[in-house]
Amino acid sequence: MDLEFFKPHTSFNTYNAPPKQLSSKQLIQKDIQENMSDVDYGPHLGLMDAINDQSVQVFTHDGSGNWGRAFRQFNFIEGLYRLSVMGQYEDVEGFDPIAHPAMENIPEMDRYRFINAGSEGELLKKIDYYRSDLEDMEMLMSGPSLYPILSASLATPTSFAPLAPLKFMRSGSVWKRFAGGGIFTAALIAPEELLLAGTIESRDIGHAVLSMGAGAIIGGTLASALGGPSKSLLSGTSSTKEPIPRSAGAAANPKFARDTGRLTMEGDALAETGVGIEKLGWNPVTRLLKSDNFIVRKIVPQLVDIGGLIQKKVKQKASETDQSIESTFRARWIPGLLDSIKSIDVQYLAYRNIVAKKGDISRSLQMLRIQASDLVGRRTNFMTQAEFRQRVAYAMRRGDKDPVNDEATTFVNKAAVDLRKHFDDIKDEATNVKLFERQAQKVIAGLKKKIDDAPEGTAKVQLQTALVKAKEYLKQIRATGVNVNTAISYLPRIVRVDKVLANQEGWVRILTNYGKTKLGLDDKAAKDFANETLDRAIHNKPWFDVEGTADIDWITSASSTKARSLEIPDELIEDFLENDIEVLLRHHTKTMGTDIELQRMFGDVSMQPVLKEIQDEFEILLRGTDDVVERAKIKQQAEQNISDIKALRDRTRGTYGAAKDPHQLASRFTRFMKSFNVIVGMGSATISSIPDMARTIMTEGFRNFHEKGLRNLFKDTDSAIKKMTQKEIKQAGIAADAVLGLRASAFSDIGDLFGSRMAFERGMQKSTGLFFLMNGLNYWNQAMKSFAGGVIMMRMTESIMKPWSQLTSRQKEKLLANGINEQDHSRMALSIRNHGEKVDGEWMPNTELWTDRTMAMKFRVALNQSVDRTIVTPGAGDRALWTSTEFGSLITQFKGYSQGAMVRVLTSGLQEKDQAFWQGAFLMVGLAYFVNEAKKIQYGIEKEDNFFEGLVNAIDRSGTLGWFTDVNNALEKISDYKLGLRAVVGDNNPKRLPFGAKVGALGGPSAANLTTAGAFVTDAITGNVDENSLKSLRFITPGGNLPYFDPILDGVYGE
Repeated sequence: MDLEFFKPHTSFNTYNAPPKQLSSKQLIQKDIQENMSDVDYGPHLGLMDAINDQSVQVFTHDGSGNWGRAFRQFNFIEGLYRLSVMGQYEDVEGFDPIAHPAMENIPEMDRYRFINAGSEGELLKKIDYYRSDLEDMEMLMSGPSLYPILSASLATPTSFAPLAPLKFMRSGSVWKRFAGGGIFTAALIAPEELLLAGTIESRDIGHAVLSMGAGAIIGGTLASALGGPSKSLLSGTSSTKEPIPRSAGAAANPKFARDTGRLTMEGDALAETGVGIEKLGWNPVTRLLKSDNFIVRKIVPQLVDIGGLIQKKVKQKASETDQSIESTFRARWIPGLLDSIKSIDVQYLAYRNIVAKKGDISRSLQMLRIQASDLVGRRTNFMTQAEFRQRVAYAMRRGDKDPVNDEATTFVNKAAVDLRKHFDDIKDEATNVKLFERQAQKVIAGLKKKIDDAPEGTAKVQLQTALVKAKEYLKQIRATGVNVNTAISYLPRIVRVDKVLANQEGWVRILTNYGKTKLGLDDKAAKDFANETLDRAIHNKPWFDVEGTADIDWITSASSTKARSLEIPDELIEDFLENDIEVLLRHHTKTMGTDIELQRMFGDVSMQPVLKEIQDEFEILLRGTDDVVERAKIKQQAEQNISDIKALRDRTRGTYGAAKDPHQLASRFTRFMKSFNVIVGMGSATISSIPDMARTIMTEGFRNFHEKGLRNLFKDTDSAIKKMTQKEIKQAGIAADAVLGLRASAFSDIGDLFGSRMAFERGMQKSTGLFFLMNGLNYWNQAMKSFAGGVIMMRMTESIMKPWSQLTSRQKEKLLANGINEQDHSRMALSIRNHGEKVDGEWMPNTELWTDRTMAMKFRVALNQSVDRTIVTPGAGDRALWTSTEFGSLITQFKGYSQGAMVRVLTSGLQEKDQAFWQGAFLMVGLAYFVNEAKKIQYGIEKEDNFFEGLVNAIDRSGTLGWFTDVNNALEKISDYKLGLRAVVGDNNPKRLPFGAKVGALGGPSAANLTTAGAFVTDAITGNVDENSLKSLRFITPGGNLPYFDPILDGVYGE
């Protein structure tokens, strides 16, 4: 027998008609026996061809190639592909498929399959599919195993669907559960089965009916067996729990509060995904929400944004998830920061006789053009942007008045006055929440403890003197608030360590003179004082350590909650201070804004009162058992939980994993490498971000995407709905990336506030900021968030303006998951009705006019965190803790997105499992496929991927599987692709990778780039520079993968 027959066919014009009385299966057997191998039918062009290249592969009945056949016959993806192929043929008027000569070769009983062919091309294609489908089925049925068929059938989104709606699963009647599960399953698989019946020529409507019937029986059986009133795989909890008591007296009765908390703690756990990934405990949030301590579960969403994860209470009890201080910080403080930076830019452009554009992106491009022109041909009659920002800082230390009087003075003063509003806002809020007072009290308590423990002598006297000063400071802020006596007006004081190190003699000279003239010290004491302050300026921690006992000398701390006991005028040491007003603005807003919200939520920045409650609850749990193993488990959990909470607190403040001494060589090297990796590796980051376009569909659905997004996108720029939407979005602290670059920094892990004070690192950090503008990533992120923000805002207002009782369960869940309960819904509806405006059929909330400021902020926070979940922006709770350490961040750089996607795309999406999630997932993978093709063109890759390679690459690029694909990629590379997903699905061709690629897979981009650089240097030293050496050099050239630099670099290095 000539097995060449089993090649797929494209033409049957030479095929001899078989006897019509034979069945399809008998026809194939007869064809084999008659040795039809001399007919060359050419390659089959179906979607699944790439799985196994049948034109060169010989199949035997041992099952070789059956995986490819199974996916062609039993998986809906092939059906979708064939549907698209058939849609390319245009009908020819009067064409009769039955009369076509090719039909003579088709058994009469099967000719009905072709009556809808509208042209000769379509008919021949259907005949092609018909023949190959029959061959596939013959080989599958005679194969040794049914596993390929089973796997292909299950490789579909419906496999992850629930067994039945909750109302059927929880029914007390077995027959109701059976009927509900059966009907639900049949309806679920019907679209796929009908698609296969209409496109796979070996199947018909009868097969579809049989499959749906079998699915109904299986679904009904599982639902009746696994459901019931007291158990449900979907809810994970008993539905017969006794009602939870509610009382206003809970706060006054600790025991009652604890009892109530224990009863309700299951509602604070995460809702099931159906695949168990919510239980993995790979990051602090998922670990803490599994805690046996009800206080721990309660405070997690209050502390950090949980990224769209749904708690059980949202689904089961219509109870809202708390809003976090992380999201509140963004909604409360980012708008003021944006306005301040905008004011600097507007005034600088006015100084340069340029009218500033209204939009952030347009204005950013104006600033870039000025930078470029100044760099190419310096215009000496104008200050640079950096010089202008420095002048504004000088003015803000001097009563908001420029110390220089020239043509720029008017603009400098205007900027200083505008910025003062933001600084005053921060100071007033800090005073309102008693932030300064609380920190002073902690300092006093710490000093008292030190005095009690100190022996008699000079040290104890110094501590007692410090205590007197601390008490005077506390008395002062209680009486008059925070006052600054080192300058006419307040500006955060940050010492530039690089400047101090470069001019230590100057620092000592100034401080010695100050000690003699102002403090009345003799020469030796003044010199000792100067040297002591020098040592502190260089080595002091660059942030406020909430764990340690505060010291009275708060001279160089980054946190502005610390007072200034070194009351030397700013002007005397101004040359040693940070004088870039934008750096000071960003730094002060982040450190103070976060501490204010921590103080407001927990009563203390350190969260010590809450941590004490957690410890007390664990003590109660310990007293409740005598089991040694259980006690050990509780102790271990207590230690882990408290450690995780402190880590989340510090991550929110920006201090977790920061080096104790950011100026040591190892820390400086880490920061340099991360910045270097950005400018050599993120040139095409915007292209890689194209799957973001599907995220709004994934979270909001096609209808909202179109009606509240696309429809408004193409309206006039000055349309009212566009203006009002963008205004609301900015007031919620959304779409700040064109100015602040927050999302890009989160992706690349370069947002270190405390280590950017050495000149070299400052230069590298500025270069990364410029690079994110050059590669378009900041502009892309701004556009994506603006679009998503508009859709989400209008969806929120639409839901709010409907009665709560008329909302669907999904609409309620979206509000509840973002902190808006039924009472909030009513209050917001009233505010929108009184102050909002209906434009083009959509409600604009106008939150700036709401008199109910609590609800206005709650609305903005909900909007802000919804956008950051939709356009994935990794938050403080998303990443594994070890990835925030210096070493960990180095080897996991650029993995922030995949960790964020694990939370915000995969886990939260599987909790929802609605139609929008699956639509968005497929679209993300589809867009990622086109990104991969674009990358192949950019890098000159001519290799054609087979279907599974293309699919795996697209899933990887899309981010839909989170960090699972990162782990898979590392495994594949270090094993030369002998292990991993590609090997499992049929790519059995190992690829030997160079050593550098394997190093990069384990050690991250820094290891890969260092290995590449080392290889080139070795070639250069040994005189072995060749084409591969130049390729290596290009790989580590800054900007080397910027798409528009490709032609230039092709000329330098060769294509």
